[in-house]
Amino acid sequence: MAGTPRRPARKPDPHRQQELYWRQLVELKVASSYVRAYRDKTARYVTALGVLRAMASSGAIGGWVIWRQQAFVWGCIIAASQVADALKDVFPFAQRHKAASAHSIVLDSLFIDAQLEWENVFAGVLTNQQIVDRRHKLAKLQHDADSRHFPDGLPPDPKRFALAQQDAEDYFKSTYGV
Repeated sequence: MAGTPRRPARKPDPHRQQELYWRQLVELKVASSYVRAYRDKTARYVTALGVLRAMASSGAIGGWVIWRQQAFVWGCIIAASQVADALKDVFPFAQRHKAASAHSIVLDSLFIDAQLEWENVFAGVLTNQQIVDRRHKLAKLQHDADSRHFPDGLPPDPKRFALAQQDAEDYFKSTYGV
């Protein structure tokens, strides 16, 4: 096409695929750390609900024994506690906690496998095409796991994301010196 500037010819970077694989590895570690932090956050809500249910149920039974004239009130509290117990897996944060727990395990497993692969990538054992194929497979597995556990995505949390990035950076510094 006339008038369209041409892209200057560049010499191919022999380490481009290695760098791209490394970036994918770092991204995976950040995602793993973020999901773990999210799981821990939702675990606090799940625990708080469990404690509240236990206190309400036990307190209501104790109150019923002491103040029998309010039996209807205590019975309602016990019934509400039982309903909350039956519905505990229906609460959104309980479902998200379960999904985050499963997702965290999958991402950690993917990261372990990717680290093993990285050693071959870094050592130059693999060809560029093999690295491309493995990076593609890694990205696809991560995408599939994300879609399976969080089809609508994880809620964004810039503070937790920054902590996940710092966690990944600390990990790579201590493991690889980078």
